Amino acid sequence: MKTCETEIKIRGMICRACTDAVEAALMSVRGVVSAKASYFKGCAYVTYDPDICDEPTLSHSIEYAGYETGEKGRIEYLVDIICAVFTAFLVWLLMDLKLNAVPEAYEGAPLGYIFLIGLLTGTHCIAMCGGIMLGQTGAAASPVRAAACYNAGRLASYTVIGAVFGALGMAISYTMQTKSIAFTMIGILVALIGINMWGLLPGLRSIVPQQSSYCSVTNGACRRFAARPLIVGLLTGIMPCGSMYAMWLFAMSGGSAGRGALVMLAFALGTVPLMLLFGSLGSLIPRRYMKYMVKLSAVLVTAFGIKMLLGGLKISGLL
Repeated sequence: MKTCETEIKIRGMICRACTDAVEAALMSVRGVVSAKASYFKGCAYVTYDPDICDEPTLSHSIEYAGYETGEKGRIEYLVDIICAVFTAFLVWLLMDLKLNAVPEAYEGAPLGYIFLIGLLTGTHCIAMCGGIMLGQTGAAASPVRAAACYNAGRLASYTVIGAVFGALGMAISYTMQTKSIAFTMIGILVALIGINMWGLLPGLRSIVPQQSSYCSVTNGACRRFAARPLIVGLLTGIMPCGSMYAMWLFAMSGGSAGRGALVMLAFALGTVPLMLLFGSLGSLIPRRYMKYMVKLSAVLVTAFGIKMLLGGLKISGLL
């Protein structure tokens, strides 16, 4: 088979999820052997069979995915600068003004109170994983059904993880030192995942858990089944999220698997109403704006990761 290699300049890529979308669009073209998009360079390197497809066809697939062909413009650099400044501002706001991702949950709080915490955290959940959910519901034949399946997966995942952390609480002495180590390590992981979603350090892709590839539905068959949003909802249980990790620690303080499971289930149920409404109406949001939601999620994840890292260091007395 004869193959050719070409470099296609692309405008409009603002995060790592964009490179995934471009690569998926190119690989869906018959005759394409390989495709590798670069967020920093604003281009894609494609190997293809010239007897089956040509460069105009490749360019059309990119445009159909919501991007333009051409030299990288100033807007992409401007978006990164604005996001970096916003991230620094969020970290300052969370640290200096003592704002919490969730209202304070006191030990032994009734489940109704935990549900209220989840309800108040609903908008935060939309910002953190709304882009991922819309990737499952926006193109579905029944957005309501897909949103319900996605949230069912979240409920199951949160409950199981709550039981695990509740069981850990029986074996771990939850001292200030333990809390410092937990927040520091979780903060590092969350910050790395946020930076990976952002696309700032391409090398992180091979070592950091992946989730942004779930932000797009790549073929018609997946859109017709509930299994995909259900599975993605299950995976959301381990998605980087400052408020959820705070609830994990609270579930651990319960001292039993049953109490931990109930705490996380009540919290998850509280987040469902707004998430379900947002997912059901996702088809009304133009696809070209989805990448901005993913970028916002990356900024929030990074900011909360840095905040938790600094908080852990402060508890230990290092700051």
